[in-house]
Amino acid sequence: MNAMKLETYLVNVLGCKVNQYDAQQIEQLLERYGLNKAEVTDEADVIVVHTCGVTAAAARKSRQTIRNMQRDNPLAHVIVTGCAANDDLTHVDQDPVFRVPAGADWLQRLAGQLDSLALPNPRAGEGIETDTFTISRFEGHTRAFLKVQDGCDIGCSFCIIPQLRKEPRDKAIDVAVREATVLTEAGYREIVVTGVSVGLYGRERGSSLAEMLRNLAAVPNIGRIRLSSLHPGELTDELLEVWASSPNIMPHLHLSLQSGSDVILHAMRRGYTADEYYDAVQRARAALDNPAFTTDVIVGFPGETDAYFDECYAFCQKVGFSQMHIFTYSPRPKTMAAKMGGQVNGALATARSERLHALGETLALNYHQPFIGRPVEVLVEGVKDGVAHGYSKHYIPVEFEAADVLRGQIAAIEATEATPLGISRLNRL
Repeated sequence: MNAMKLETYLVNVLGCKVNQYDAQQIEQLLERYGLNKAEVTDEADVIVVHTCGVTAAAARKSRQTIRNMQRDNPLAHVIVTGCAANDDLTHVDQDPVFRVPAGADWLQRLAGQLDSLALPNPRAGEGIETDTFTISRFEGHTRAFLKVQDGCDIGCSFCIIPQLRKEPRDKAIDVAVREATVLTEAGYREIVVTGVSVGLYGRERGSSLAEMLRNLAAVPNIGRIRLSSLHPGELTDELLEVWASSPNIMPHLHLSLQSGSDVILHAMRRGYTADEYYDAVQRARAALDNPAFTTDVIVGFPGETDAYFDECYAFCQKVGFSQMHIFTYSPRPKTMAAKMGGQVNGALATARSERLHALGETLALNYHQPFIGRPVEVLVEGVKDGVAHGYSKHYIPVEFEAADVLRGQIAAIEATEATPLGISRLNRL
């Protein structure tokens, strides 16, 4: 580390796909200022910790990461950004050089702070705007995330993100198309369209997510397009029509459920009933090719009785998810749910979680088994000891023997075995 001149940087990112995209923006902004990426913490002159605050545990982890960076490199300029950048969420004994919380103009604010440091290219961030500052690579990934939306105002009772990410805002379609074109030309075979609440796209622009996807699907030579999490109310007929007519858009929907009990859904302020959710699933099944449905479920939410949990269990069974991400509820300070009565005993919530995990394994196996003997295209994420691993169009994890397949290639295989974890022991066609 050079204490006299700032030459190197390191970005440590925690959290979701949106944060991963933000981190790429930060890296490419720092490179505009003339900094080079360091390989290890103690070689970095500038360290950015891009934090996550979605849960109290995530904020604690972000706080610990800041402390670790300060301990491992006490001479570095440590900068804290992201959802948990506010001091009340990630207070540490030694203040960072500066904090840049999430919000509509967070990247401009970061650039303004960077201008105060002795960097090789002073004021390199002049004129940038958060929603138009595009990326040209997604380092370390075979799939590139493309953030087209930020912020949320849905107002789920358990969620603090609207307070941290603020009001919804969109990236213009022409900017997103230009970015997708650059990423495609850079060799990325899959673009994951993401946002804090991506289904809200276009509400303030008189546009829609369907229009965004229609334009992205027309990018020359674009490979796969995958959509991140949707609220069931956002699965419009227009969106399904574009989805069905665009072979590049993968038949995989992450349709966040949270609970299958109407009483709990109401307490969560999710804005739909179990029947309305199931109607969205059925409409997607009618429109798409055997789509995979992945989801999130919270167990042990305040007021969840045995009967309400049983309703959730039965509903998950009815839908037949290909993968379930199951979370045991933990109170998030400053949310409505944290103040609710009927908090569920931790041991009981854990037992419910274990039951739902077991169901999830059964449902995953049920979804995977019909792919045995069928040709499957796999985007290879990595190869180790002669075994390649990646994901199919339906977002099924795949492993197969491969002596000559490279990371980032799409390989054709035939499934020979299915497990709850995916399909494997495959033979190349």
